[in-house]
Amino acid sequence: MISLFIDTSLEDVSIALVKDDKKLSLIHENIPGKHSIYVTKYIDDILKENNLSPESVDEIIVVNGPGSFTGIRIGVTIAKMFAYLENIRIVTITSLKARVIGEKSNYLLTTIDAKHGNYYVGLYDENYNTIEEKFSNEEEIEKLINKFSPKIVDREKPYNIEEIVKYSKKLESENPHSVNPIYLKLPEAMEKKC
Repeated sequence: MISLFIDTSLEDVSIALVKDDKKLSLIHENIPGKHSIYVTKYIDDILKENNLSPESVDEIIVVNGPGSFTGIRIGVTIAKMFAYLENIRIVTITSLKARVIGEKSNYLLTTIDAKHGNYYVGLYDENYNTIEEKFSNEEEIEKLINKFSPKIVDREKPYNIEEIVKYSKKLESENPHSVNPIYLKLPEAMEKKC
């Protein structure tokens, strides 16, 4: 089985190709504000590098947020269209959960800086079941740390792509039309309109 992993949730973009749970290729680039220019090119490049066509892909695993409002929308839209056009399985995973997959501890916690002293926070049990995924502040994070004593997974830790693909096998395939971004918080521009 060939899996295509797409993450455009932050300034770093990760596109990976995995065959039978073994990583074939990974493109990981920091391209702030240029997701719409490079993501489809990276997908094309990674397929060509492995002498594969889009029809060779059996499933897509897409990170659907939280993170950059525009970045998430670009990745999710590309993944949805690819899955729909090729009639293949698509599953979603959050950027927070993707970061902890492969780590071992009774509880795992990771954060993404959401600016102004705020964070996107993910707390998971040893089987990667979600305990909390939310928009939060340092005080609330300290409460979670005191309550659960989790292993803290650094934001800079690269994804364990092979473990994410293995984990995704447990997830139910979604209808491409129902795959949507998860923001955990409205972007500032949208909050001001409300």
